Amino acid sequence: MNQTSTECVRVDINVFPTAPPPPPPVVGPIPEKLLKIMRKYKYNWRLDQLSKPKHLEKKFIAEVVEPLKIVKVKLPKLDPEKEYYADQQSIPLIRWLVINKKLYGKQNGKKYRKTINRYINKGWGSIYNFYKKRERDRRLRQRKREAKKEKRMPDFERFTKLAIPKRLFKPQSPTKKSPAKIFSNFDRLDVLATPKPFVEEPVKRLGVNPAALTYEPTETVIRLAQIPARLKNLPKPLEPGKVQKSALRYKVTPRIETLAVPKQRNEKAKVDEDYDPWTIPPNVLKYKATPRILELAKPTERS
Repeated sequence: MNQTSTECVRVDINVFPTAPPPPPPVVGPIPEKLLKIMRKYKYNWRLDQLSKPKHLEKKFIAEVVEPLKIVKVKLPKLDPEKEYYADQQSIPLIRWLVINKKLYGKQNGKKYRKTINRYINKGWGSIYNFYKKRERDRRLRQRKREAKKEKRMPDFERFTKLAIPKRLFKPQSPTKKSPAKIFSNFDRLDVLATPKPFVEEPVKRLGVNPAALTYEPTETVIRLAQIPARLKNLPKPLEPGKVQKSALRYKVTPRIETLAVPKQRNEKAKVDEDYDPWTIPPNVLKYKATPRILELAKPTERS
């Protein structure tokens, strides 16, 4: 080791905390399940810590309360008139009772029908059905009278009609077909076969009606007979092959001049004697025109 060289050695000391002390031994008999767990785990202090709840909550303990004393209170008595009207209003409507009797009377038995009949009789005695009860009693009396009359006076006319025996219809005999008539009136056929004479009637009137010659037109008729101004100033129809004056005075743009110059042929095409300038290229024949191009290709309609 040279004297001039210096070396430093760094020593780190790490101190780890020691494990907590084991819990005190359990006093008393230990169950077998716990003994197995304790044999499996050397230190069971961790399990004891985990078994403790994090948040302790107090249990609800009901307080002992003395039982309430029921005190009977005497209610004030109602006025007898108000009590009577309240009792009358508590009776259900007869219409509802009759509907319930029809719907549920057979299902619920005799006892149910008996109670509903009692309430119906009680309802008819209510002050709110006084006039309805009078009308019902009147109809019942009228029906009883009509029933007594029907019993006293039997309907003899009806009895006599019912006493007449029914008519017996004999079986129909098979109808005999009459023999076919022989046609003999041939003269009639000759008359029908002759064509009707065609008479050409002459024309009733020739020339103009004399009333039309003497007719004097009104102002409205004269105004309607004149040609309107919108039809007088119509442009003249185009003549095929005639050039318009505006087209002769048109100044050609450089773009149109470039488009008007014919395409230059290749030197190979100039040498080739079989070259036809009017042949249509094959790609053009395969082209499918769009609807817009077909629309533009249509000529304009001219009147």
